[in-house]
Amino acid sequence: MINLNIEDIKPGMILAQPVRNHQGVLLLEAGAKVSKKNIRILKSWGVLEIHIKGRLPQGKSRTGASGTQDNESIEKQLKEKFCDVLDDPIMVEIFNAARKQLKKESL
Repeated sequence: MINLNIEDIKPGMILAQPVRNHQGVLLLEAGAKVSKKNIRILKSWGVLEIHIKGRLPQGKSRTGASGTQDNESIEKQLKEKFCDVLDDPIMVEIFNAARKQLKKESL
């Protein structure tokens, strides 16, 4: 199973796990074959990553050719996830902790 960024998904890939939106609504079942339309819909629902059956080709990284996510990409993904709650000080702390952890993991 591979966890891929939605930008790296190609039509024909098979889902290893169901895909849900941020509210938990099922968008696609596990085992579904991904189409161009599915990818467009998943992006519109704000899905950033999905689990695909298979393995990464040797020398490839989950985060792209460079092997690491840049800080701008991490920041963008987190802001999309936290967009409705950043007026809450507690959620800002959670956002900052998540950003710190993701940056640490991307090194």
